[in-house]
Amino acid sequence: MKILGAITAFFLTDFLFHLIDALAFGMKAETAGQRIGAVFFGICVLLIFMAIFHRFFSKAFFNGFTVATGLFLSFDIVVFHWIFQLHRITNGPEANWLEPLFVLIGIILVWYGISREKGR
Repeated sequence: MKILGAITAFFLTDFLFHLIDALAFGMKAETAGQRIGAVFFGICVLLIFMAIFHRFFSKAFFNGFTVATGLFLSFDIVVFHWIFQLHRITNGPEANWLEPLFVLIGIILVWYGISREKGR
């Protein structure tokens, strides 16, 4: 179940954070507030999915999902945003504080999921 949770998390977070532009219906986030709001919307959708998975799936699935989400947040930002500079979380200066915050949150999620699974 852990593996299934991890795979689900990878695809869900990839679709939420990288393909959200396809679902923007022609809207463009041009101001810092709009860009931060778009990121906040993605976080809210992710939290809703996490609440559903926590409620209706096994703890192993949820822990795997949590670890994969944390790995995605931290690994993707460090490797693809910072090292290879392929893209940023937003196109504005707010990415300079959002990305380190997401890396920290990702590390916390990895630690939380692993520690919860080891404690079972």
